[in-house]
Amino acid sequence: MKTSIRFMSLVVLLVPILIVGCEEVKPTATSALSTATVLPSPTMPPPSATAVSQTINLEKVATLDLPDSFVNTVVFSPDSHTLITGDLNGEALLWERETWEKTIFLPARSTRAEVANIPYWGTLALSPDGNIIVQAYGDNGDVTGRNRAGKELFAFSYGARVYSVEISPDGKLLAVGGLKGNILIFDLETRQPAADLPSDHTLLSNLVFYSDGKMLLANYRQPEHLFTMWDTTSWQAVDTFSLGAGIWAPHDMLFSLDGKQLALANVLDPEIEFLDWATRQSVKVFPEHTETSYQIAFSPDGSLLASAGDDRTLRLWDMKTGVNFKTIRANNLALAVAFSPDGTLIAFSVLGAGVQVWGITR
Repeated sequence: MKTSIRFMSLVVLLVPILIVGCEEVKPTATSALSTATVLPSPTMPPPSATAVSQTINLEKVATLDLPDSFVNTVVFSPDSHTLITGDLNGEALLWERETWEKTIFLPARSTRAEVANIPYWGTLALSPDGNIIVQAYGDNGDVTGRNRAGKELFAFSYGARVYSVEISPDGKLLAVGGLKGNILIFDLETRQPAADLPSDHTLLSNLVFYSDGKMLLANYRQPEHLFTMWDTTSWQAVDTFSLGAGIWAPHDMLFSLDGKQLALANVLDPEIEFLDWATRQSVKVFPEHTETSYQIAFSPDGSLLASAGDDRTLRLWDMKTGVNFKTIRANNLALAVAFSPDGTLIAFSVLGAGVQVWGITR
């Protein structure tokens, strides 16, 4: 939502899928997924030091087989009954819980050659009420919004490849940014453009709304790594800061549930960094990944962080202690990750293989 293939070129072989309408297919096993294992952290402290993590168990509940896939977005519906996956090739799939049968929401639109050098960033978002699925695709940044039945509700062009699509916590605003550096704001209630936020910088890689929706944070890569905070009422830039040119280039960034910290998965460093939002100072680091993380996600109650990484692991962290208490190993890069809103499932994608879904019990 992430070496770095999210920014550096990566040749990915994706098989185009030519399907008209909706088709339901039962998932099958894939070797890269089925060989995953769950390992305890070698640095796990005694139970008294990490009460939350010591009560958690993981069990794989589904293997969603997608050979040659590059799933860069996974998101659960608000009722936790449907998993939505978005692929770099434009394909969007709906997976129903329990049966894990899939419905093709949008078919693939790319050939292998066309997606070979496209960066990683996720380009699919779901509105908080689960009624609008937004997708950005292609060199022109074509953005479309559809209801769950597949009916197109709106469409517009960003004018360049999109690297981030974000919906505000109240579901009223859609923010789109990418290669050009400007941010397009779209009103999801009126279905009309609301603002175009210019910038002297290009390659906007990440957008994230503050927890109360009153601010929008943007990260720009070129010519230097800058963060800008935009007021969502006036659409004025209220703060611009840098954490060190050439150092802070996040694959992903998230505000904690209380808005007090900003979590960063950095392109150039395997460590996950947490900034105190008031001071912009580092307050803690999660160091266990041996390669960069692509995407991070907080559990619904904020007690856990999940990180999917280039080191072929999905790691679970206890936010109170900073302990990496569970590690799931796969046979390829772990890309996108999401918790279900009810906190009972975690899903993450594996390059060239598909998606793993794990049950969480406490």
